[in-house]
Amino acid sequence: MLFNRSAVAQRIKALGARFPKAFFILGLFMASFLSAALVLDHLYPVDLAPRTRTCVVLAGDGTPLRAFADPNGVWRYPVTPEQVSPLYVEALLGYEDRWFYAHPGINPVAMVRAAWQWAASGRIVSGGSTLTMQVARLRRPVPRTLVGKCLQMATALQLEWHFTKPEILTYYLNHAPFGGTFDGVQAASHAYLGHGADDLTRAEAALLAVMPQAPSRFRPDRYPEAAEKARNKCLDRLRGFGTWSPLEVAEAKEEKVVPWPVEASMAAPLLARRLHARASGGTARVETLIDFSLQEAMEQLVRDYAAGLPPHVSVAVLAMENATGAVKAYVGSSDFFNEERFGHVDMVRALRSPGSTVKPFVFGMALDQGLICSQSLLMDVPIHFGDYQPVNFHRSFSGPVSSASALFHSLNLPAVQLMDHVGPRFFYAGMVNSGFHIKLPAGAVPNLSMALGGFATSLEDLVLAFSSLGRGGKTIKPRLVRGAPVEEAELLSEGAAWIIQDMLIPPRARQIRDTGALFAVKTGTSYGFRDAWSLGVDRDYTVGVWVGRPDGAPVPGHYGAQTATPLLKLAFQLLPRHTGLVPRPDSVTEAAICWPEGKAVASGESCGQPRTAWLLDRTAPPTLTATRETPGPAVTTLELPVTPDGRYRIPAGCTSGEPVVRKRFTLWPVALESWLEPSRRRSGIIPPRLPACAGITDSVIDEPVRIKGIEDGEIIMRKDTERGYPSFDLRVEGGNGPWYWFENSVPAGQGATWSFRPTHGGRYQVLVVDQSGAVDQIAVEVY
Repeated sequence: MLFNRSAVAQRIKALGARFPKAFFILGLFMASFLSAALVLDHLYPVDLAPRTRTCVVLAGDGTPLRAFADPNGVWRYPVTPEQVSPLYVEALLGYEDRWFYAHPGINPVAMVRAAWQWAASGRIVSGGSTLTMQVARLRRPVPRTLVGKCLQMATALQLEWHFTKPEILTYYLNHAPFGGTFDGVQAASHAYLGHGADDLTRAEAALLAVMPQAPSRFRPDRYPEAAEKARNKCLDRLRGFGTWSPLEVAEAKEEKVVPWPVEASMAAPLLARRLHARASGGTARVETLIDFSLQEAMEQLVRDYAAGLPPHVSVAVLAMENATGAVKAYVGSSDFFNEERFGHVDMVRALRSPGSTVKPFVFGMALDQGLICSQSLLMDVPIHFGDYQPVNFHRSFSGPVSSASALFHSLNLPAVQLMDHVGPRFFYAGMVNSGFHIKLPAGAVPNLSMALGGFATSLEDLVLAFSSLGRGGKTIKPRLVRGAPVEEAELLSEGAAWIIQDMLIPPRARQIRDTGALFAVKTGTSYGFRDAWSLGVDRDYTVGVWVGRPDGAPVPGHYGAQTATPLLKLAFQLLPRHTGLVPRPDSVTEAAICWPEGKAVASGESCGQPRTAWLLDRTAPPTLTATRETPGPAVTTLELPVTPDGRYRIPAGCTSGEPVVRKRFTLWPVALESWLEPSRRRSGIIPPRLPACAGITDSVIDEPVRIKGIEDGEIIMRKDTERGYPSFDLRVEGGNGPWYWFENSVPAGQGATWSFRPTHGGRYQVLVVDQSGAVDQIAVEVY
């Protein structure tokens, strides 16, 4: 029989004409009911906002790094239905509410069935609650009475009126109780199964679907037998409804419910704490760019490495992808739970002295200013910069060094020499404008000590600065969260950045240049062995390592190359395989230069000390003076009259009748005289006066500075064990006062005389330098 809509309408019309009063009362009742419903909805509004907020910090792939409980101590990892395994949604709806997408919030058929079973058996056989009604109970807890059930149904209808089915399902996924302090399927999956809810088997999905019915009794970590029995009941129902096939259900039942140790996820805890602290109050999810697998491997590496370090010493590692600035691993301390090693202190952000790690940028700015090339002659000698007298870490001087050697071996004096020529204010402005943070001591202004780390900065800022060496001179700010803007700034030119990273590649590692495993390394040690640093960079990654005590106490004997670099090398091995080397830009060319002048050597041209150098913009700068204020040039070129065979010079005014020719002589900087072999010193380069002109004096060669009172290479023995080592009264001859004395590179006195008294066995280097920079040195062994 077909449904005739017109006939029904006519029937209703006829009934209305026959019973007008009844229809009026029915209409009035319905209007009153709707009005009451609207008033109650207005007076008692319902929403799906959580009563308390939790926050979870996620890795780049969505894996929770760390969750922060709400004020009640509840853990909840917010997810959407799309982020949960479809198997779980199938099991949940198949077991709890097959008609979820069809009913208006209550299922009359299920309610009638449940009431009939209760009346027939005298006990509850099956529940009539829909998924929406369960959400209503979560939003408005009511007693399990008839009145409470009616209120629950009313709230369910109210929810369906205001919200969509996906919104109601999402609330259930995130708030269903799973025992203990875990709410929501994602928190339960990580707690009880050890992985996310996006990767569930049918057996796991059925277990999680049934757990909210009795969260305490069905906990798999405490009652695995009861949990497995409830899970199998769910599987049987899904098979009966045809949701899953008998074969699929049989295979699922073969999985045993295994008690999994319940523990909250805690990867990158200090990064998570940092992001949680700066998140707004309503933030439920913070998505980082962390590579979860790399983070776990890096944390384990750091824990293992720290186990071999002294007590109270912590470690921090930061690994960043250069192309995007994405931070892929963030280890703020050696072990978050280790109080002895101050595990709660985030040393990625802590302000510390960077030591020598900033020297590459002093050299890079000098390259860009055209002051040096990769093999320029620099001076590792005792130089006075006003009241500032820097010394080397190893307490000795090397004399003439190339810029590449000075940077690779982290020599202090050449770095300060370059800082003096670059200009401290220029260096400060360049670093700050690139995004690098510098905190100077109170009341201080940019000064020469910055070349040796005379300020405070963080590991995060050092990673930013070193990224420029792998990115063509441009820094990129480390990005911690998805959606963070890309912030770039120019620090060096592309050519200068390439030359610096090439200078920092260990010489013995150049043989593996083509393997992709090569990276530039720079170490640093702050004053008093308080901080050991090592920074590594190639084209794709920048990695920074810090080792030290967070309380700032010294760790004697531990320095960057010894303590931090081995960990840096291990950290680079954990990175995904990638291309290591930065391609050489067109602005960098290879050429021969000649010491001491520094000029380029043409093909076939003779040179006393040739060097193969990287030139920036094909420029070979002349050798720098010791300081910016030193009158130049650093290298003196004389043209003197000599005999044709070059054996003698002929001073002005000599009329010996000998033929005269003019010859050019190149003199090394006077400050380097003491380190040169005799044939390269002034006395070895400039010929002596012609014997026939012995009575005529000239001032071509000043009287050299000489230490008297002890000979170079002497061995000193202690004969009297009570009185200790003997003392030696030294004096200086030649040069121009005042004279300054140094013992093992440490300023020791001033004047024409000085008393040298060893205090312990070992090698001693004693130097004296006059006001013009002329130096003499001796070395003695003390036993």
